[in-house]
Amino acid sequence: MRSKYKLSLMCAVAGASFHGGAIAQDDALAGGYDDEIVVTATKRAEGLSKVPLSIAAFTTEIMDRRGIRDVEDIALITPGLSFSRDSFGNGSATNIAIRGISSTSGAATTGVYIDDVPIQIRSNIQETFGSGFPKVFDLERIEVLRGPQGTLYGAGSQGGTVRFITPEPSSTEFSTYGRGDVSLTAHGDPSYEAGLAVNFPLIEDRVGLRLSGWRRHEGGYVDRVVTNTAVPDGETFEDANSSNTTTFRAALGIQAADNLKLTPSVYYQKFKSNDTGSFWGLLSDADKGEFINGSSVRQPVEDKFFLYGLTGELDLGPATVTSVTSYFDREGEAVQDYTMLNIAFIAGALPPYPFIPGMEAPGDTTVSQENFTQELRVSSNDPGAFIEWTLGGFYSHNRQKSSVQVEDLFVEQYLPVPLEFIFGIGLTDGRYLFLSGNNSLEKQWAIFGEADVNFTERLSLTLGLRYSKADFDYTRTVGGPINYPGFGPDIQSTFGDQSSDPLTPKIGLNFQIDDNNLVYASASQGFRIGGVNPPLFRDPQTGESCSSIPVPESYGPDSLWSYELGSKNRFLDGAVRTEASVYYIQWDDIQQFVNPGGCAGNGFRDNLGSATSKGFEFLTSFELTENLLFTGTVGYVKATFDDTLTSPAGIITTEGDSLPVTPWQMSAVLDYFRPIGGAEGYFHAEHQYGSQNNGQNGSLNPNNIGYDPGALFDPAVNQTNLRIGWRNEAFDISLYANNVFDEAPLLSRYHDVNASPLYYFRTLRPRTVGLTVTYRR
Repeated sequence: MRSKYKLSLMCAVAGASFHGGAIAQDDALAGGYDDEIVVTATKRAEGLSKVPLSIAAFTTEIMDRRGIRDVEDIALITPGLSFSRDSFGNGSATNIAIRGISSTSGAATTGVYIDDVPIQIRSNIQETFGSGFPKVFDLERIEVLRGPQGTLYGAGSQGGTVRFITPEPSSTEFSTYGRGDVSLTAHGDPSYEAGLAVNFPLIEDRVGLRLSGWRRHEGGYVDRVVTNTAVPDGETFEDANSSNTTTFRAALGIQAADNLKLTPSVYYQKFKSNDTGSFWGLLSDADKGEFINGSSVRQPVEDKFFLYGLTGELDLGPATVTSVTSYFDREGEAVQDYTMLNIAFIAGALPPYPFIPGMEAPGDTTVSQENFTQELRVSSNDPGAFIEWTLGGFYSHNRQKSSVQVEDLFVEQYLPVPLEFIFGIGLTDGRYLFLSGNNSLEKQWAIFGEADVNFTERLSLTLGLRYSKADFDYTRTVGGPINYPGFGPDIQSTFGDQSSDPLTPKIGLNFQIDDNNLVYASASQGFRIGGVNPPLFRDPQTGESCSSIPVPESYGPDSLWSYELGSKNRFLDGAVRTEASVYYIQWDDIQQFVNPGGCAGNGFRDNLGSATSKGFEFLTSFELTENLLFTGTVGYVKATFDDTLTSPAGIITTEGDSLPVTPWQMSAVLDYFRPIGGAEGYFHAEHQYGSQNNGQNGSLNPNNIGYDPGALFDPAVNQTNLRIGWRNEAFDISLYANNVFDEAPLLSRYHDVNASPLYYFRTLRPRTVGLTVTYRR
């Protein structure tokens, strides 16, 4: 007899759908394998196997079983999705990409949503923070939408969109979800967490309240050894890169009338790390689990946000009107260590550096986002109608600010003459070598529509169109000797603006062969808005002004077309499930960083050249026996530049240069289930593989001006995770081991200048063993 609890762990092929975040007692052990995930990727609730899109979906049960705690964990197991974190500084700068559409310049290429609210960040000049991704607790599911989503999600969803879906409050059922975890990390400190979510039906069938709170401490495993103190052996801070995360969410579901539902909510998250997770290659031995950071400055990060929302749904019978109003308020503060960078870049010194006790150059960095968004849409309610449609309007008012203040009282000791002789002025306020502030305002208006024309019960045509109007205003304020133009006050400001009005269509043909088999073909467009270039600052090595170099005042939007074929299939009464997609993407007028030459460390952005990304994703799950389930995924992407691009300094990129993507991603999962009385025992094993990464644009090609002889591909990543547990209708207790073989690949290789032998790296978290207890009732 088939086991009652067979949750497929294959993303986007099998899983369970639990509405309102509650799991009824009699369903606690039921049907995870036979049920289907319900997603809202198309702005309407549909079974995953019936949606003609390439989607990876993870329910809270799947994420608990696989130990997923954040977006980095999701990226490891999702073909086509990549996530990276800088090795320079505190690691707050991150990049996320789907299907090779990756960029660290300008607006985001991947949309990041909490429910229907976009929260992704823009990469302005000297931006040191990535998007503020929510951690994984009390989420109904995560959806990864591969391919451009320009019709329904608009700007920034070029490569795709990642959606974090929160549970709705229920006015009919009391439910509880709790999770506790404690673990030990090799070569590091313990980690622990506790979280609780409770749903209260305050007024039967009318008002429900859902409250959740979660706290996690992540133990560190990178030691910081201060190498420039007066103490001969330096001062050591063991396992310095610990972190704490706190989340809280409250949502109130109000059935104001039989056809009107209102859901106000607030979501709070605060992340705080004690120090960076990067380490120095010169001081570390990854094979022995020795990760040492030699920075003279502690590099903490504090990143918090509030998301206030109000969702209204008015059922008019033939159609439903949905209003989504939100305000996203984010603040981040961090410290970057610029000591080695300043010595190498400005003074031209290389290791071993001259010994100056107490030498340090801390850089205080900040970021803030104040985003107001309003979406109003109307969707048809009849799934059997000849035309199923969604029409809507969208408005956003996004204010983003960031700053960098680099203090360096020691740099002149490496220079042959005072700063005034090189740059024209000394340290601003007697302290600051570099000051930078960015203030941008992005406004968007859009109208959109998407319709499925059902020619028959099996054959349908999808048509979509979005018109957007985007205005971008930018102010940059700079100070310090490096930014001094040679005249005027120490601190100066520049202004700029850019506007665009893109039109993004979509067309798709879908054929539901039978209830178990779907094939589809689609062509869709995605875009991101343009931006503004500030003036170049001075050459930090020579002090020469760069004002004579022509810089375009602004750069326009870039866009892409994606062509996709896909299928979703179930065989042998659902015992075998597959999903496959193949795609070809043409990306034009790419927003790229340009090194103009003759002004070290300077550059601007412009629309240059095109790139092609092509690949496939394949996912399958099948029952090897009545109690043994296999899940496998494989994804391949090849993303290359189509043109050889030049600047006065030389070749920027050469035709055929790769974008920084991981070509192959694979995972294999085995799940064994065995009834034990009225409960169930289980064993979970999975292996994750990512092939050698293709590295940074142009840095690996000796013909390019950005060539770095010391640059290397990120190596392949292999990680094996195991979990064994016992589950009944309420409790799930399990022991696990992550990164079983203690793999430590040297990732995100970085050094300050090409000639420097001092490299910074990141790696996987070392082997971690722990105990997880979850409760659902």
